[in-house]
Amino acid sequence: MEPIRLTARVTMLHGAVNSGLVQTGEGVLVIDTGLDRSAANKILRAVEELGGPVRAVLNTHAHADHFGGNAQIVRKTGVAVYAPAGEAEVIRQPLYEPVYLFGGAAPIAALRHRFLLAEASPVHHEVEPGQRLEWDGVSVEVIDLAGHSLAQVGFLVDGVLFAADSFAGLGPLAKHPIPYLVDAGRMLESLERVREVDAGWFVPGHGPAVRAGAELGEVLEANAAAIRRLLEWAAERLRQGPAGTEDLLAEMGAALGVAMTDPVAYVLNRTALLGVLATLEREGAVRAEVRDGRWWWAAV
Repeated sequence: MEPIRLTARVTMLHGAVNSGLVQTGEGVLVIDTGLDRSAANKILRAVEELGGPVRAVLNTHAHADHFGGNAQIVRKTGVAVYAPAGEAEVIRQPLYEPVYLFGGAAPIAALRHRFLLAEASPVHHEVEPGQRLEWDGVSVEVIDLAGHSLAQVGFLVDGVLFAADSFAGLGPLAKHPIPYLVDAGRMLESLERVREVDAGWFVPGHGPAVRAGAELGEVLEANAAAIRRLLEWAAERLRQGPAGTEDLLAEMGAALGVAMTDPVAYVLNRTALLGVLATLEREGAVRAEVRDGRWWWAAV
């Protein structure tokens, strides 16, 4: 993890998954803790270099790569964990992540993967969008950024928005033309919400920090275009005739050049497809039906 100072108070730890460090009068707030114990230990070393100690852990959402280091930090420091109310139970019971990706059933061995199954962590305080949290005179605003997950939030502090996975940097976005999402419509709304935030820096979960202004506009538009492309592809495909979920998934992967060769990639991309179809259904563009024992989607 590379420490990058964004303001006098805020440091970004840039890595495969970004974390944030916010210095208060009595310690350091940690925003997201990476995938595992190794990531947590790197964060703890970075906190020590800033003069420590850890003051609290703040999680943006309940995906393993963002809270997987919680347990190690709590073990070593005993600090409290803050997380969105709609995400907290998955952080406490991480098996729920592969369970919901597997359709609610006990997940197969291939989905009990560290990328989907983190070490369990307590959540001591559940937070809601619109809340302001205070540590030693430092104010942290909780921002609604749902869409990538059902209750994801961002944290705005000292002119820096830690925007979680509401958007990705241009590099990660190019590598993953099907962004993971659970609700395409709400994700587009969150991108608009990010545009409206008064901040100088915007830190995505994956990719470099982005300055306010033209640079931010370019990145957000690229993310919005990727989501609109999925919505337009699905709507156009279903205007050509009904299709089952499995067929749509295979066709979408082929159309966008995405190879799904393992169970993890399969369930992640299937969830994104369903998040697109759920948005189109809510908008009245498609309908779901069960026919001959299969789930079908059709244009309205």
